[in-house]
Amino acid sequence: MKTLIVPGEQEFLDQFGEAPEVLAEPWIRGAEFEPENGTLGLSFDQLENSIRFEWRQGDDVVRHFFREGATALRIRTEKKETHLVAEFESGELSGEVDVRVYPRIAIKDSLLRK
Repeated sequence: MKTLIVPGEQEFLDQFGEAPEVLAEPWIRGAEFEPENGTLGLSFDQLENSIRFEWRQGDDVVRHFFREGATALRIRTEKKETHLVAEFESGELSGEVDVRVYPRIAIKDSLLRK
């Protein structure tokens, strides 16, 4: 099994002003971002190849995504927007979750047969 590829700490610092922190285990990291329309929680497990996104507005969860079979997490910037893009592959399916973090959270999820 391949190890989940993630951006380095410096890339997170450059794009978001903070880097993910170690959570329950050294290979599990997480961060929270606060754009205009809520809070976005990100966590990823490099040993189990999983990624979680949780968009909250106050105490309400707007969207929650948890996926295994993650192959990569990338940071993409374009036109004053910053995105986190998670790529997945498992069996006959592959896809990505594209989360615009700044200036406002928006989520695009695609999952297709290979």
